[in-house]
Amino acid sequence: MTLTRAWRDMRTMKTLFAETEAEADRLGDREPGLEHLLLGAFALPDGTAGRVFENLGSSRDALREAIVRVHGDALAAAGMTDAGDATSALSRPRTGPLRLTEPAQAAFRNAAALAKSERRPIVGADIVAAVATITHGTAARALESLGLTRSAVVDAARAAPAG
Repeated sequence: MTLTRAWRDMRTMKTLFAETEAEADRLGDREPGLEHLLLGAFALPDGTAGRVFENLGSSRDALREAIVRVHGDALAAAGMTDAGDATSALSRPRTGPLRLTEPAQAAFRNAAALAKSERRPIVGADIVAAVATITHGTAARALESLGLTRSAVVDAARAAPAG
């Protein structure tokens, strides 16, 4: 790995993780997970996450709305009807390093490994592809609710860096 690529990857990770945490905060979640990582990928300057979703007939806003619906459905199923119930975990400010859920950590590792195997910097489409391979959870249900099959998302994401 060249020093230039290493520096670029560090900046990419800083942007990705800051936006991932911000998305968790905006959605009222204490621990950033796959859905937050997926939304965070749209903030990367390469723009590939956005292009993947555009090519699939969707967008970041549609994804965020789907995630909010999935969260709402899960809260309703748990008998929680007050939005305050869901956001009470955020009453204290975050301190310390970012702590992603294990599935989000695994997705990031897979995205980084893909980029490394192709000898290029990590891009948003790598994150999209890695998250779309996960079969369970909010991100998977949100993609499904948008009418997107995981395999179509993965294929579109894997084609994006080359194109």
